[in-house]
Amino acid sequence: MIIMAKARRVMSVLVAAAIAVAIVGAFGVPLSPRISAAQSLPQLPSNTPQWYLPINNQLSSVWSSDVVYAAAAVALSFAVAGLIYMVGVAAKSDRIRDFGDGELYEALASGIIVVAFLYVSAVVFGVVPGFVTGSSINPYATAFSLMLSTIQQAEALYNSLYQGFIAASFYSSLEVTLTIPPAGFSTDLFLPLYATAVQFFFIQPATTLMGFLTDAILVIYAEYYTLVFFSISAIPAFLVPGVVLRAIFPTRALGGMLIAMAMGFYLVVPTMFAIAFYFTAPTTISQTGALATQVTKYGSNSGAVMNSVSSSSPLASLMGTAGAAMTGFWLMILFYPMLIIAVAYAFIVQVANFIGGASNMSGRLRAFI
Repeated sequence: MIIMAKARRVMSVLVAAAIAVAIVGAFGVPLSPRISAAQSLPQLPSNTPQWYLPINNQLSSVWSSDVVYAAAAVALSFAVAGLIYMVGVAAKSDRIRDFGDGELYEALASGIIVVAFLYVSAVVFGVVPGFVTGSSINPYATAFSLMLSTIQQAEALYNSLYQGFIAASFYSSLEVTLTIPPAGFSTDLFLPLYATAVQFFFIQPATTLMGFLTDAILVIYAEYYTLVFFSISAIPAFLVPGVVLRAIFPTRALGGMLIAMAMGFYLVVPTMFAIAFYFTAPTTISQTGALATQVTKYGSNSGAVMNSVSSSSPLASLMGTAGAAMTGFWLMILFYPMLIIAVAYAFIVQVANFIGGASNMSGRLRAFI
């Protein structure tokens, strides 16, 4: 009986603390001083591209503002659990009181999840000072840098192919016709056969490559802006509503799913894209840049015709090399997105099951205590 009485007093203290945290969070009063703007600048590696700095500063600003909402959501979950427990105490109902105990454990689990998520995000993305969390890993910087570099080189190759395509199409479309008066007899000279060779060895392959490059650029841009969307919306659109819904027993499974989606979208997806592009993009960028230079060299003006009349001509050889270099693009626009979607889906399902089934864990924890 003495032990039970002490346990009840401890629970009452926890309830009081939960209500205090909820009140403070509801009125938007921070429990600790906010980090100043000068101190909250993200700590990035020295080799971070300059164009990414304003993007990362924006991510830091969004992260700092979302922390307040995440803390308020956790405070709300404690408040709901505390009110349930107090109703049980006031009504002298052991069933309601035990249910309130379980909800307090669930609120505590939500708080641990949110703190761990935000801390890992801070470490990975460098959105808090380096002396607090150490240097940043920042998969967003890696993924964005490699994506944009790949797009730039693909656009350069497209422009080179297009210039050569226009020149070859123009010169191969010229016809020289010999007319013999007075009978008016006319005949075409050698250019139609010449044009057929250019059409076969360069114009058609270049058209196919330009179409493929267009699709690749669009897909990589879609991947880029998908990461931008996740970086901005994961916490306010998924994490915060997930914590709120997890505080309500009927919607706990949905809340766990939203929290798992926030983790997958904010951490797993950009990390997977960074890893995938890290192993493929540098080689693809190098090959594409070299091809763009060579196509520009041999495809300028009439050279587009003279250098593509046979299978051994420079432009014809470059078309074969370009086709082999497109393997990296196939990986980046088809295989990697499918793999990342599969990994993210598996991660979200497993984490959602773990978080959604936390009620069973909290029940075992209460039984142990």
